[in-house]
Amino acid sequence: MLKLILIPLLLWVAYALWFRRTQERILFPADRRPLVLADAGLPDFQTVWVPAGEGLSLEGWYRPAEGFTKPTVLVLNGRNRHPGALGPLARLLADAGFGVLLAGLRGQGGNPGGPGQAGWIDDSRAWADFLVQRGISGGRLILYGRDTGAFLAAGLAAERSVARLVLEAPFTSLADLLERRLPLLPLRSLLRHRFEITPALGQVQAPVLILHAGGDRDVPLALGSRLDGHFLAPPQSFRPPGVAAADLLARGGDEVLLAFLEAAAPTGRGSTLDQEKPGGGRALVVRD
Repeated sequence: MLKLILIPLLLWVAYALWFRRTQERILFPADRRPLVLADAGLPDFQTVWVPAGEGLSLEGWYRPAEGFTKPTVLVLNGRNRHPGALGPLARLLADAGFGVLLAGLRGQGGNPGGPGQAGWIDDSRAWADFLVQRGISGGRLILYGRDTGAFLAAGLAAERSVARLVLEAPFTSLADLLERRLPLLPLRSLLRHRFEITPALGQVQAPVLILHAGGDRDVPLALGSRLDGHFLAPPQSFRPPGVAAADLLARGGDEVLLAFLEAAAPTGRGSTLDQEKPGGGRALVVRD
């Protein structure tokens, strides 16, 4: 009788220890394939680099806005998705006149380093500072994050002044997301990467749009809907029922997104910008 109890218990302990030790490889399988801009439909984008923590140099993909007529959108990718999948989104935004920066994160799109929460937070800040150095912040910066990228975008919006924040397929925490798939594990004790988004939401001053496909099989709609009450002001949302995640933009999300972003577009040149400095602080920058 004792063996019948001990054997399953030992197997469960071994499983939990295995998950604890190998969780990065399980949860964030690194995709080292480089992004080929032409294949992603982005031949007019340029490859750019930023220095990141641990001596890394990260590759990203950038198309500046023409002049200072519209803001630039910093796009933060999610886990388990190659940056090339963001090609249609980047093309939509660029064709509408917005500047676009697809932020390369460690472990994605040919970039070195291991994926995970702490490193990706550092990477997102490095890319935001890349834009600050080009006079883009405050009212000229829009943040767009998908999946775990929504956590990164919300964190940046809580730290910095931005024009708009867009969250696609956000979720409350990684433990909440995984509990239906790994119900036997004490995830909140085992996870090194929590991606708990709610603490940042109450500090976001910018208008917020949430995009979430009702038929998303990876991030259940219910996990995103739980976030609505955590913002300072009710977010705008677009959650079409029955629509697959890959079809979100094509099934009306593109029009909702562009209308939301157009409201943030500057009125023209000659304005004085209240701008973030790299590493913190404020600066007034006059654009002629």
